[in-house]
Amino acid sequence: MLYLTITHNIRCVHWWNWGDIMQLENNGVKEIAKGFGLPVIGDGSHIWFFRTQSGIFYYDFYINHYIALGWDLIPASLVSNDKRSYDDKKEDVSELYPEEKRPGLILGQMETFYNKMQAGDLVVIPAMGGKRIAVGVLGNIASEIVHQYPDDEYERCEYKHKRSVKWLKQIDLWTDVYLLRVLRAQQTISDITEYAEMIYRNLHPCYVSENALHLTLVKKTESDYRAKDNIDLQTSILAIHSLVSEYYGVPDQSGSIVVKTAVGSPGFLEIILPYVPTSVITAICTIRAIIGKTTSNDGKTNTGIMAILTKGNELLNDHSARKKAEAEIKQIEANTEKIKAETAYTEALTRKVNAEAESIEISNMYALTATSGIAEKSKVIRTAAVQSGISIDSPLEEVS
Repeated sequence: MLYLTITHNIRCVHWWNWGDIMQLENNGVKEIAKGFGLPVIGDGSHIWFFRTQSGIFYYDFYINHYIALGWDLIPASLVSNDKRSYDDKKEDVSELYPEEKRPGLILGQMETFYNKMQAGDLVVIPAMGGKRIAVGVLGNIASEIVHQYPDDEYERCEYKHKRSVKWLKQIDLWTDVYLLRVLRAQQTISDITEYAEMIYRNLHPCYVSENALHLTLVKKTESDYRAKDNIDLQTSILAIHSLVSEYYGVPDQSGSIVVKTAVGSPGFLEIILPYVPTSVITAICTIRAIIGKTTSNDGKTNTGIMAILTKGNELLNDHSARKKAEAEIKQIEANTEKIKAETAYTEALTRKVNAEAESIEISNMYALTATSGIAEKSKVIRTAAVQSGISIDSPLEEVS
């Protein structure tokens, strides 16, 4: 299999076996995504849903960057005391709140708040009516919160148990009925990590997870979503992925692209692409097509597309060069220590990574054909998006 990497001035030829470059494919996706400004998620953190007393404390939590839990009579030391059994702690809760019939539920909430919820996890809180949420990064336990006093009055929460939060985004749920239904079914504190993709597609319009690239398009208008626009949009994305794959000389995996949709008026369209570098390039081309930024400084679409492909090349080459350097360092260390087995292994690894770092020749005529095809499909995407009211959330307008 011919694997292609393009630079402006260096062209050479090398044939690779596709199986030999799978390590590069898997390890390079995140670096390329970050190079284009796309977020990468999947560090093992949890996502928590945290109620706000039917939305009463939502505004206070949001503007003052915290969340709080009641049960003020229960000291934090009771929860953290490892010398007392669960049943002993539950009995203590019963003594503090004799009118409560479920002391185990109260203790469970306290243990979740102090022990299971970790700094760096995401937390989601609902506004009154449940049609809006805020998503933030959970911080540490906070002893005091300084309440801001804006012109409009709001209900302040006086609960004792508090944690700081760095809020990332407020999300209106009218475009995602699936997430709305899921959140309505949650308890006071719930681990909703299993619904992570629903949260992330609203938090990040385009992101890379552990095994896929997710691109979410939003329809905010109430106009009809015509079948022609839908077909043009999706077939053009498939075509771009195929063209990008041909350009780089790798197998076309456009057949693995999955679409999840709830496109009403309004609604969303989530496109899930396979975990390969060509998916990143496809997503960037699609994003720039939808927001109308496929042209370069000279006003030409073809050169704008070529700039994206070239940047992808540079990121891939940077990645493979680092892999090469790491392998060579390991070889030197192995030789120094006279460990024959390790030396043999690292030599093999070095040969493999050196091969990954080589560039491949593409004819100017073929490069022109590929970029012209991508440019043409980008225009179709732009037209379909404009006519149907499909857009990308504003944070991605800064994607390079």
